Amino acid sequence: MSHLQRLLTWRPDIDGRVIVTVAVATYLGIIAAGRLEWGIDLWPYLGVPSGPALFSDARNVTAAWESERLGYDPLYESPRDPWRRPLMYLRPWLLLGVLGLDQSHTFVLSTILIAAMFTSFALLVGRVTAGTGIVLVFAVCSPAVMLAVERANMDIALFSIVTVSILLWRVVPDLARVASPIVVLVAATAKIYPIFALPAFVVSSSRRAARAALLCAAAFGVYVVYSFRDIAHVAAIATQGEQFSYGARILPAHLYHHFAIARWSGPSALKQAIAIVPLALIAAAIAIYVHRHVSPRSHESTVASAALIALHVGALIYLGTFAAANNFDYRLVFLLLPLPQLIEWACMPAHRLSRLAVATLVAIIVLLWVGSLSQWLDLWDELASWAVAALLAVVVAATVPALDSVRKSVFGVTLADRTT
Repeated sequence: MSHLQRLLTWRPDIDGRVIVTVAVATYLGIIAAGRLEWGIDLWPYLGVPSGPALFSDARNVTAAWESERLGYDPLYESPRDPWRRPLMYLRPWLLLGVLGLDQSHTFVLSTILIAAMFTSFALLVGRVTAGTGIVLVFAVCSPAVMLAVERANMDIALFSIVTVSILLWRVVPDLARVASPIVVLVAATAKIYPIFALPAFVVSSSRRAARAALLCAAAFGVYVVYSFRDIAHVAAIATQGEQFSYGARILPAHLYHHFAIARWSGPSALKQAIAIVPLALIAAAIAIYVHRHVSPRSHESTVASAALIALHVGALIYLGTFAAANNFDYRLVFLLLPLPQLIEWACMPAHRLSRLAVATLVAIIVLLWVGSLSQWLDLWDELASWAVAALLAVVVAATVPALDSVRKSVFGVTLADRTT
């Protein structure tokens, strides 16, 4: 048993969630004391770049509600925003304006969203050992997760919503077979990328969940067509960077700019497509290798557990966003979702995926921290994002049911059944 495995199983008599709660409260308490008592912003010293103001992303939403009441369309013009930013999110966020909230509620709203994020994660994790709690502290107090907290970015709200879909899978499984994909669909209408999570339900070995997920994908397609103008506009104005960010094109683009004589002059979509080529080749190689070398799985699959659904959801969101665009590190908060299943396997040395789980767990924690060093590492921290993408691709490929089983869960018949 490795040192990490010993740590994960240390002191099972203590609920590790208590350690996580104390650590998060202490961390945020120190930040608050620095601001209120000493007038010092401690975030940068902890690897978290400060925004123009605390909870600036949440203020973008509350200001949009004010602007809409004044007759403006905040997606295109939001004069109430302190920095004159249009709403950086899609139109469903404006529906919450009926609650009558404004910028004076930004702090309270942000606090509620942050508390909901940490609470939903604690419920997802369940009771764990003290050693596991220590490992989780390194994840939840990482610069990437705390960047989401400092900004009060709406990704933390979506994290809670997506986590609720997984908790439903655990608590009310019969209802969740239909409700969980619908919850993910709701999240996707607010911010596109949660749609990457729907395939997790297609491969869950539940016929109802698979069919519900496919129907939700179709409904999302209709939503995209209906809202295409808004989606294209938000995508065009969305800020994308290289530091404190992850994405498939960051490292290739950096190498191109470093060695090329001229700057890239082509469209950004083509640059993204070029970056996806090596990712696609690596993914294909991984799928072929896993298919040939990982122990064969039975065609009779049981319905996926909540922990496995969480792993697939978190992995697919990471892989989808990694391939699609540059993303600020706060979106790495979704890498918290695979941790419960990875930790469970890591604590079982005899499990066929134990070593892979240990490697993936370590890589995720490194990625959650290393982004804060991007400016000193000259963007070579992106090697960690590629490593996590490769490891998660292996984990997903090794844990999804055989293709014939997926067909059966969706259509109720396998290819073998049709030929007999």
